[in-house]
Amino acid sequence: MTDRHPKLSTPWGLTQTTAPGARDGSFEAWTGRTVATPWPAAYGGDLSVGALAAAVRSAAAGQLPHSMQIAFLLPGDRDRTLSYVVERVRDGFRYANRSVRLVQSNREIAAATVLLRAPRPGEAPAANVPGVEGLPDPESLPTAAEAIAARGPLSAAAGDPAPLDTYWAEARALDTRHIDPPLYGETVQPRTTNRVWVRFTGSEPAQRELLATPEGRIALVAYIADDTILEPAAAALGHGWLAPGMFSTTVQQNIWFHSDFSPSDWLLFSQRLVSTTGDHVVCQGEIVTRDGALVATVIQEGIVRVRPAASESRSAS
Repeated sequence: MTDRHPKLSTPWGLTQTTAPGARDGSFEAWTGRTVATPWPAAYGGDLSVGALAAAVRSAAAGQLPHSMQIAFLLPGDRDRTLSYVVERVRDGFRYANRSVRLVQSNREIAAATVLLRAPRPGEAPAANVPGVEGLPDPESLPTAAEAIAARGPLSAAAGDPAPLDTYWAEARALDTRHIDPPLYGETVQPRTTNRVWVRFTGSEPAQRELLATPEGRIALVAYIADDTILEPAAAALGHGWLAPGMFSTTVQQNIWFHSDFSPSDWLLFSQRLVSTTGDHVVCQGEIVTRDGALVATVIQEGIVRVRPAASESRSAS
């Protein structure tokens, strides 16, 4: 494993700094880093984790993130620090609203709105999601490393898959098992749905620290919420992530955090393509436990397209 692709640490650890408006107490600011990726930009799930970390640190004890909307405005540099500027929009008895601006090199790269809520004593979520019964047991499915090994050779146009293969198989302290064929190659049978079992391995100290607290587990849900949510859109085109010219990015994401889960749980992330307008797509997914308890609902807008080869671009112009 190289230093460029370390196993999962998280941007949960932030350092407080001085914020504009700090004198009246309405603003706080924090700095942090994202995790190295095999592509130049910061991973959106890392930015979500950092935004949640800043919001939680500004809230009263016992108030946990209930929902988050985050808009990704510009690519973030994975190799540089960024600032999280938190505005205390509202503080109520049980609810608090926070606005978080993510700033890097004096440019706002993302903006998040977080609703925090203090649960009532003894309350429990009532929603269960059907459909978990009858699905393959996660341990019976290939690991990411096994699926990549079974993928076979790629075309020369696909380039060197090694950095992404290492990232998918080893670099995130995640055990990811696809129920539907994974997108680790160039092509896939077209479909508009995607189902993935995922488990946090706890093999890294930073992840074990997050798994030990309710707010940390919420942050990890936000981390995986940006991982495979656009796969139904890519699969609908019949392409895998290593298709020559493949491009995807997140525009905006909404997450509702419904219930907690055991750190040792497998979570089912069921996703579907909701809408396509040109290359602008909307996908929705639910994260549930093996018992069918709804952990989170995710809606993501993104861009998914296959860029034409240079020769095709010239001939079409």
